Amino acid sequence: MISKELNHAISIHHIVLTVVDAAETEKFYTKIFGDPMYKNSQTSIYTVGTTKLILMEKTEKNPLRTKFDPKAIGLEHLAFGLKNLTDLEEVERVLNESHIANSGIHIDTSSKKEKIWLNDPSNIRIEFYL
Repeated sequence: MISKELNHAISIHHIVLTVVDAAETEKFYTKIFGDPMYKNSQTSIYTVGTTKLILMEKTEKNPLRTKFDPKAIGLEHLAFGLKNLTDLEEVERVLNESHIANSGIHIDTSSKKEKIWLNDPSNIRIEFYL
């Protein structure tokens, strides 16, 4: 087992999500996080805190798997942590002003903390969570 000191020093450097349509997905995430730090026809990279969020278009065509399935083995959802309710309210305002469907701020039944969730264009569930 690694030491507690090393464990606390580790952060998530990047997360890569495979998406159905790179252009549509870029428009969606840009409404939330601003312009990507890098993009080409199949990839967009955003900086979220100290983590890089990399979105790559699915190149293999499989008609049975064209949308994300949170019930399948793998990613169930991706949650971005926020420090206070004011920040969460700003996220909600940006989502609503950008006409991005979302749950609205509500209390998580397990943690009893405020959160808001939404699905990206590939149906990947993302949350903003206190």
